[in-house]
Amino acid sequence: MDAAHCWVSHPQEWQPLFRRWHDAHPGRTRLHVFPQFGGSAVVGLTVGGARRPVDALPPFRLLVTVPHAHEPAPTAAAVDVACQLVAGTHLDGSPSALPTEAILACSLITMLPDTNSQGRARSSRPCWDGTFCDNETFLRTAFGIAADGQRFGRYPQWRPSEHHPRQIGLVYECLEDDLYVEPNTSRLSTHSRVIDALFGEYRYTHMLDMHQHEFSEQAQLPADFEDLPVADREGLLHWAEVLVLAWRRAGAQPRPDAAMPYPGQPRQGLLAAFWRDRCPGMLRMLSEDRNNRLEPAGIAPTPLPYQFATALAALEATLSLAEGAGPHG
Repeated sequence: MDAAHCWVSHPQEWQPLFRRWHDAHPGRTRLHVFPQFGGSAVVGLTVGGARRPVDALPPFRLLVTVPHAHEPAPTAAAVDVACQLVAGTHLDGSPSALPTEAILACSLITMLPDTNSQGRARSSRPCWDGTFCDNETFLRTAFGIAADGQRFGRYPQWRPSEHHPRQIGLVYECLEDDLYVEPNTSRLSTHSRVIDALFGEYRYTHMLDMHQHEFSEQAQLPADFEDLPVADREGLLHWAEVLVLAWRRAGAQPRPDAAMPYPGQPRQGLLAAFWRDRCPGMLRMLSEDRNNRLEPAGIAPTPLPYQFATALAALEATLSLAEGAGPHG
Protein backbone atom coordinates (compact mmCIF):
# COMPACT_ATOMS: atom_id res chain seq x y z
CA MET A 1 0.00 0.00 0.00
CA ASP A 2 1.24 3.46 -0.96
CA ALA A 3 -0.02 5.99 1.61
CA ALA A 4 0.42 8.96 -0.72
CA HIS A 5 -1.83 7.33 -3.32
CA CYS A 6 -4.43 6.47 -0.68
CA TRP A 7 -4.52 9.98 0.81
CA VAL A 8 -7.60 12.05 -0.01
CA SER A 9 -8.56 14.80 2.41
CA HIS A 10 -10.44 17.57 0.59
CA PRO A 11 -14.18 17.08 -0.04
CA GLN A 12 -13.87 17.43 -3.80
CA GLU A 13 -11.49 14.47 -3.78
CA TRP A 14 -13.43 11.89 -1.77
CA GLN A 15 -17.11 12.87 -1.77
CA PRO A 16 -17.50 11.77 -5.43
CA LEU A 17 -16.05 8.40 -4.40
CA PHE A 18 -18.75 7.90 -1.79
CA ARG A 19 -21.40 8.74 -4.35
CA ARG A 20 -19.82 6.36 -6.87
CA TRP A 21 -19.59 3.50 -4.37
CA HIS A 22 -23.21 4.00 -3.36
CA ASP A 23 -24.34 3.99 -7.00
CA ALA A 24 -22.40 0.76 -7.58
CA HIS A 25 -23.71 -0.94 -4.42
CA PRO A 26 -27.14 0.55 -3.64
CA GLY A 27 -28.28 -2.57 -1.80
CA ARG A 28 -25.26 -2.67 0.53
CA THR A 29 -24.75 1.02 1.23
CA ARG A 30 -26.61 4.17 2.10
CA LEU A 31 -25.42 7.67 1.22
CA HIS A 32 -25.99 10.55 3.65
CA VAL A 33 -25.88 14.20 2.59
CA PHE A 34 -26.33 17.11 5.01
CA PRO A 35 -26.12 20.60 3.44
CA GLN A 36 -24.03 23.34 5.03
CA PHE A 37 -24.39 27.09 4.74
CA GLY A 38 -22.78 28.43 1.55
CA GLY A 39 -23.18 25.30 -0.57
CA SER A 40 -20.88 22.74 1.06
CA ALA A 41 -22.22 19.44 2.36
CA VAL A 42 -21.31 16.83 4.93
CA VAL A 43 -21.34 13.45 3.20
CA GLY A 44 -21.32 10.03 4.81
CA LEU A 45 -21.63 6.39 3.82
CA THR A 46 -23.15 3.53 5.79
CA VAL A 47 -22.13 -0.04 4.97
CA GLY A 48 -23.06 -3.35 6.48
CA GLY A 49 -26.64 -3.48 7.72
CA ALA A 50 -27.54 -0.18 6.08
CA ARG A 51 -30.81 -1.48 4.62
CA ARG A 52 -31.97 -3.60 7.56
CA PRO A 53 -35.02 -2.55 9.60
CA VAL A 54 -34.31 -1.09 13.02
CA ASP A 55 -35.36 -4.26 14.84
CA ALA A 56 -32.90 -6.34 12.79
CA LEU A 57 -29.76 -4.21 13.00
CA PRO A 58 -26.43 -6.04 13.53
CA PRO A 59 -24.93 -6.19 17.04
CA PHE A 60 -21.97 -3.88 16.37
CA ARG A 61 -22.88 -0.46 15.04
CA LEU A 62 -20.08 2.08 14.66
CA LEU A 63 -20.20 5.78 13.87
CA VAL A 64 -16.90 7.35 12.76
CA THR A 65 -16.62 11.15 12.69
CA VAL A 66 -13.89 13.70 11.92
CA PRO A 67 -15.11 17.13 13.10
CA HIS A 68 -12.00 19.34 12.79
CA ALA A 69 -11.01 20.73 9.40
CA HIS A 70 -7.31 21.12 10.26
CA GLU A 71 -6.96 17.39 11.04
CA PRO A 72 -6.94 15.60 7.66
CA ALA A 73 -5.31 12.22 8.43
CA PRO A 74 -8.46 10.69 9.94
CA THR A 75 -10.37 11.76 6.83
CA ALA A 76 -7.91 9.93 4.59
CA ALA A 77 -8.05 6.85 6.82
CA ALA A 78 -11.86 6.80 6.97
CA VAL A 79 -12.20 7.01 3.20
CA ASP A 80 -9.62 4.28 2.70
CA VAL A 81 -11.37 1.95 5.17
CA ALA A 82 -14.68 2.64 3.43
CA CYS A 83 -13.00 1.60 0.18
CA GLN A 84 -11.75 -1.59 1.81
CA LEU A 85 -15.23 -2.45 3.08
CA VAL A 86 -16.94 -1.72 -0.23
CA ALA A 87 -14.34 -2.83 -2.78
CA GLY A 88 -11.98 -5.07 -0.84
CA THR A 89 -8.95 -2.92 -1.68
CA HIS A 90 -7.16 0.19 -0.47
CA LEU A 91 -7.61 3.33 -2.55
CA ASP A 92 -4.40 2.58 -4.46
CA GLY A 93 -5.83 -0.79 -5.54
CA SER A 94 -3.70 -2.93 -3.24
CA PRO A 95 -5.61 -5.74 -1.51
CA SER A 96 -7.13 -5.19 1.92
CA ALA A 97 -6.01 -7.36 4.84
CA LEU A 98 -9.24 -6.67 6.72
CA PRO A 99 -11.68 -9.59 7.13
CA THR A 100 -14.28 -7.47 5.39
CA GLU A 101 -16.96 -10.13 4.96
CA ALA A 102 -16.73 -11.14 8.61
CA ILE A 103 -16.89 -7.49 9.70
CA LEU A 104 -19.88 -6.71 7.52
CA ALA A 105 -21.71 -9.85 8.63
CA CYS A 106 -22.02 -8.54 12.19
CA SER A 107 -21.63 -4.77 11.78
CA LEU A 108 -23.11 -1.55 10.57
CA ILE A 109 -20.51 1.16 9.98
CA THR A 110 -21.15 4.79 9.13
CA MET A 111 -18.17 6.78 7.88
CA LEU A 112 -18.37 10.57 8.18
CA PRO A 113 -14.82 11.48 7.08
CA ASP A 114 -15.33 15.23 7.50
CA THR A 115 -18.24 16.80 9.35
CA ASN A 116 -17.09 20.34 8.47
CA SER A 117 -16.41 20.08 4.75
CA GLN A 118 -16.93 23.83 4.53
CA GLY A 119 -13.90 24.40 6.75
CA ARG A 120 -11.74 21.75 5.07
CA ALA A 121 -12.43 23.28 1.65
CA ARG A 122 -10.66 26.43 2.91
CA SER A 123 -7.51 24.49 3.81
CA SER A 124 -4.46 25.19 1.66
CA ARG A 125 -2.77 21.87 2.45
CA PRO A 126 -3.75 18.22 1.94
CA CYS A 127 -1.56 17.26 4.90
CA TRP A 128 0.12 19.25 7.68
CA ASP A 129 3.38 17.33 7.87
CA GLY A 130 5.53 19.83 9.78
CA THR A 131 7.63 20.91 6.81
CA PHE A 132 5.38 23.76 5.72
CA CYS A 133 5.13 25.72 8.99
CA ASP A 134 5.86 25.61 12.71
CA ASN A 135 3.15 24.74 15.20
CA GLU A 136 2.19 28.29 16.12
CA THR A 137 1.67 29.22 12.46
CA PHE A 138 -0.29 26.01 11.98
CA LEU A 139 -2.49 26.70 15.00
CA ARG A 140 -3.21 30.23 13.80
CA THR A 141 -4.36 28.69 10.53
CA ALA A 142 -6.49 26.20 12.45
CA PHE A 143 -8.11 28.61 14.94
CA GLY A 144 -7.64 31.99 13.28
CA ILE A 145 -5.95 35.30 14.06
CA ALA A 146 -7.58 37.73 16.49
CA ALA A 147 -7.96 41.47 16.01
CA ASP A 148 -4.80 42.07 18.06
CA GLY A 149 -2.73 39.68 15.94
CA GLN A 150 -2.68 36.87 18.52
CA ARG A 151 -4.06 33.39 17.96
CA PHE A 152 -7.86 33.51 18.00
CA GLY A 153 -9.64 31.82 20.91
CA ARG A 154 -11.78 28.68 20.97
CA TYR A 155 -15.49 29.31 21.32
CA PRO A 156 -18.50 27.02 20.83
CA GLN A 157 -20.05 29.89 18.86
CA TRP A 158 -19.12 33.46 18.10
CA ARG A 159 -19.90 36.40 15.80
CA PRO A 160 -17.37 38.22 13.59
CA SER A 161 -19.25 41.47 14.25
CA GLU A 162 -18.22 41.15 17.91
CA HIS A 163 -14.66 39.80 17.59
CA HIS A 164 -13.47 41.28 14.25
CA PRO A 165 -10.82 38.59 13.61
CA ARG A 166 -8.08 39.20 11.09
CA GLN A 167 -8.42 35.62 9.87
CA ILE A 168 -11.07 32.96 10.52
CA GLY A 169 -9.69 29.55 11.41
CA LEU A 170 -10.38 26.35 9.53
CA VAL A 171 -11.91 24.74 12.61
CA TYR A 172 -15.01 26.92 12.55
CA GLU A 173 -18.19 26.30 10.58
CA CYS A 174 -20.17 29.26 9.27
CA LEU A 175 -23.90 28.83 9.92
CA GLU A 176 -24.98 32.24 8.67
CA ASP A 177 -23.33 35.51 7.65
CA ASP A 178 -22.48 36.52 11.22
CA LEU A 179 -22.33 33.22 13.14
CA TYR A 180 -19.55 30.64 13.41
CA VAL A 181 -19.44 27.49 15.55
CA GLU A 182 -16.94 24.82 16.53
CA PRO A 183 -18.38 21.49 15.36
CA ASN A 184 -17.78 19.35 18.45
CA THR A 185 -18.72 21.87 21.16
CA SER A 186 -21.77 23.60 19.65
CA ARG A 187 -25.06 21.78 19.23
CA LEU A 188 -25.86 24.21 16.42
CA SER A 189 -23.22 22.61 14.19
CA THR A 190 -23.81 20.27 11.28
CA HIS A 191 -21.65 17.74 13.14
CA SER A 192 -24.17 17.79 15.99
CA ARG A 193 -27.17 17.65 13.68
CA VAL A 194 -25.75 14.66 11.81
CA ILE A 195 -25.05 12.71 15.02
CA ASP A 196 -28.63 13.15 16.24
CA ALA A 197 -30.17 12.27 12.88
CA LEU A 198 -28.14 9.13 12.29
CA PHE A 199 -28.25 7.88 15.88
CA GLY A 200 -32.02 8.14 15.65
CA GLU A 201 -31.91 5.68 12.76
CA TYR A 202 -29.14 3.29 13.73
CA ARG A 203 -28.73 3.48 17.53
CA TYR A 204 -24.97 3.07 17.30
CA THR A 205 -23.22 0.99 19.94
CA HIS A 206 -19.86 2.73 19.43
CA MET A 207 -18.57 6.08 18.16
CA LEU A 208 -14.97 6.86 17.26
CA ASP A 209 -14.38 10.61 17.08
CA MET A 210 -11.06 10.99 15.25
CA HIS A 211 -8.67 13.87 15.86
CA GLN A 212 -5.05 14.96 15.57
CA HIS A 213 -2.82 17.01 17.85
CA GLU A 214 0.87 17.91 18.09
CA PHE A 215 1.78 15.27 20.67
CA SER A 216 2.10 11.50 20.87
CA GLU A 217 -0.90 9.37 19.96
CA GLN A 218 -3.49 9.01 22.72
CA ALA A 219 -6.88 7.46 23.38
CA GLN A 220 -9.10 9.98 25.15
CA LEU A 221 -12.09 8.99 27.25
CA PRO A 222 -15.33 10.99 27.14
CA ALA A 223 -15.51 14.01 29.40
CA ASP A 224 -18.35 12.38 31.36
CA PHE A 225 -16.45 9.10 31.84
CA GLU A 226 -16.74 9.12 35.64
CA ASP A 227 -20.54 9.34 35.40
CA LEU A 228 -20.92 6.30 33.13
CA PRO A 229 -22.01 2.84 34.28
CA VAL A 230 -19.20 0.47 35.33
CA ALA A 231 -19.70 -1.78 32.30
CA ASP A 232 -19.35 1.20 29.95
CA ARG A 233 -16.18 2.38 31.67
CA GLU A 234 -14.68 -1.11 31.43
CA GLY A 235 -15.58 -1.29 27.76
CA LEU A 236 -13.94 2.06 27.05
CA LEU A 237 -10.76 1.15 28.91
CA HIS A 238 -10.52 -2.06 26.90
CA TRP A 239 -11.06 -0.07 23.68
CA ALA A 240 -8.27 2.31 24.71
CA GLU A 241 -5.91 -0.65 25.22
CA VAL A 242 -6.77 -1.91 21.74
CA LEU A 243 -5.89 1.48 20.25
CA VAL A 244 -2.59 1.77 22.12
CA LEU A 245 -1.53 -1.70 20.96
CA ALA A 246 -2.49 -0.88 17.35
CA TRP A 247 -0.48 2.34 17.40
CA ARG A 248 2.57 0.51 18.73
CA ARG A 249 2.27 -2.07 15.98
CA ALA A 250 2.15 0.79 13.47
CA GLY A 251 5.50 2.09 14.75
CA ALA A 252 4.23 4.88 17.01
CA GLN A 253 4.99 5.56 20.66
CA PRO A 254 1.55 6.39 22.05
CA ARG A 255 0.84 7.54 25.56
CA PRO A 256 0.22 4.31 27.46
CA ASP A 257 -2.85 5.36 29.42
CA ALA A 258 -6.17 6.76 28.32
CA ALA A 259 -7.11 10.13 29.75
CA MET A 260 -10.05 12.46 29.91
CA PRO A 261 -9.63 15.61 27.80
CA TYR A 262 -8.81 18.96 29.40
CA PRO A 263 -9.20 17.82 33.04
CA GLY A 264 -10.45 20.62 35.26
CA GLN A 265 -10.57 23.12 32.40
CA PRO A 266 -13.66 24.92 31.07
CA ARG A 267 -13.34 23.00 27.79
CA GLN A 268 -13.98 19.73 29.60
CA GLY A 269 -17.31 21.18 30.68
CA LEU A 270 -18.13 22.22 27.12
CA LEU A 271 -17.46 18.70 25.85
CA ALA A 272 -19.54 17.16 28.62
CA ALA A 273 -22.41 19.58 27.92
CA PHE A 274 -22.30 18.70 24.22
CA TRP A 275 -23.08 15.07 25.05
CA ARG A 276 -25.45 15.54 27.95
CA ASP A 277 -28.69 13.52 27.55
CA ARG A 278 -27.96 12.32 24.03
CA CYS A 279 -27.11 8.99 22.34
CA PRO A 280 -27.83 6.74 25.35
CA GLY A 281 -25.89 3.47 25.44
CA MET A 282 -23.32 4.52 22.82
CA LEU A 283 -19.67 4.12 23.85
CA ARG A 284 -17.65 7.16 22.76
CA MET A 285 -13.90 7.18 22.22
CA LEU A 286 -11.72 10.00 20.93
CA SER A 287 -8.48 9.14 19.12
CA GLU A 288 -5.61 11.61 18.80
CA ASP A 289 -2.94 11.03 16.16
CA ARG A 290 0.09 13.24 15.59
CA ASN A 291 -0.16 16.29 13.35
CA ASN A 292 2.38 18.82 11.99
CA ARG A 293 5.35 18.80 14.44
CA LEU A 294 5.88 16.77 17.58
CA GLU A 295 5.79 18.84 20.77
CA PRO A 296 7.41 19.83 23.06
CA ALA A 297 10.58 19.62 20.94
CA GLY A 298 8.77 21.18 18.01
CA ILE A 299 11.44 20.08 15.55
CA ALA A 300 10.29 16.60 14.50
CA PRO A 301 7.99 16.64 11.45
CA THR A 302 5.16 14.13 11.14
CA PRO A 303 5.38 12.67 7.62
CA LEU A 304 2.24 11.83 5.65
CA PRO A 305 2.89 8.04 5.66
CA TYR A 306 3.20 8.10 9.45
CA GLN A 307 -0.02 10.06 9.86
CA PHE A 308 -1.88 7.75 7.52
CA ALA A 309 -0.56 4.60 9.21
CA THR A 310 -1.50 5.70 12.73
CA ALA A 311 -4.97 6.97 11.78
CA LEU A 312 -5.61 3.79 9.82
CA ALA A 313 -4.41 1.70 12.77
CA ALA A 314 -6.87 3.40 15.15
CA LEU A 315 -9.80 2.85 12.82
CA GLU A 316 -8.97 -0.74 11.85
CA ALA A 317 -8.36 -1.61 15.52
CA THR A 318 -11.79 -0.22 16.39
CA LEU A 319 -13.35 -2.47 13.75
CA SER A 320 -11.80 -5.45 15.53
CA LEU A 321 -14.17 -4.75 18.43
CA ALA A 322 -16.96 -6.14 16.26
CA GLU A 323 -15.73 -9.65 17.04
CA GLY A 324 -16.51 -9.17 20.73
CA ALA A 325 -19.69 -7.13 20.49
CA GLY A 326 -21.46 -8.03 23.69
CA PRO A 327 -23.80 -6.22 26.06
CA HIS A 328 -23.77 -3.02 23.98
CA GLY A 329 -24.95 -4.86 20.87
